Amino acid sequence: MCSGAALLYGIKRIVAGENRTFQGPEEYLRSQGVEVVVQGNEECERLMAEFITAKPELWNEDIGV
Repeated sequence: MCSGAALLYGIKRIVAGENRTFQGPEEYLRSQGVEVVVQGNEECERLMAEFITAKPELWNEDIGV
């Protein structure tokens, strides 16, 4: 999720499939009045784990490692 875009465009609710692979500034968003719903979806977690394993260079590029 892009917290900056959510705040800039006044998005009031964000639904994320999971937040175990990467957790953004969820508490900050909540403090700004954004409802953040994390579903903890096992399929999302599995897909993310598969992607990270298959394409670590892309994952590391996106999250700045």
